Amino acid sequence: MNIKLIIQYDGTNFCGSQVQKDQRTVQLELDSALEKLFGQKIISVFSGRTDSGVHAKEQTVNFVTDSSSVPPERIEYPLNNLLPRDILVLSSELVEDGFNSRFDAKKRTYRYFIRRKHELFRSKYSLLYPYDIDIERLNSAAELFKGRRDFKAFCSAQAEVKSHICDIKKLYFFRENDETVMEISSNRFLHNMVRIIVSAFLELNNNRISENDILNMFEKKNRSLSPKTISPKGLFLWKVEY
Repeated sequence: MNIKLIIQYDGTNFCGSQVQKDQRTVQLELDSALEKLFGQKIISVFSGRTDSGVHAKEQTVNFVTDSSSVPPERIEYPLNNLLPRDILVLSSELVEDGFNSRFDAKKRTYRYFIRRKHELFRSKYSLLYPYDIDIERLNSAAELFKGRRDFKAFCSAQAEVKSHICDIKKLYFFRENDETVMEISSNRFLHNMVRIIVSAFLELNNNRISENDILNMFEKKNRSLSPKTISPKGLFLWKVEY
């Protein structure tokens, strides 16, 4: 059976989503719980990696098992009892044998939350940025990032990928309660890409760089020209579409 899960997690105390040697990761905890539930070794497949400290509102996962001890649509409750409190299964269902949560994904959406004032609870999941944000200017500059572009300047210099081309479908800023939110959707994302893009927008907002500087980053394809990677705590994988 091929089973799809939708899960949430608080990434604060994880070294990313993907299994790493001697590190606590989301996949390690999930696979361990699945092994206990089904009595066999299971290797889950995530729709994509999230970095250390990054959260997920809806992460899609699939795994294969030949055990029928728990009906696919009833996995949620017993699996949540086996998982740590910073991972939650939202739903489970049986899918076609060929379904792959990573390779079948058409679009991934992230949100980054920014707040001007400290707040006891929400500050854990947002970046503290004590300045006015010119949303109109940032949304105008967002046009520079949209479409198929080479994002080599906006990803980790250590990213081992064959191509740096990503197709940004949507990118905009909006206000939600007392926070400013950036939402970005693409067919794929590179390592640290969203966090570097957010950093570039905030540098633009503070007039430390200009729109022409951003164009130059794209043209030169040089990571050293773009701003530093910003904190992961305000970043959420928001949804994955198929």
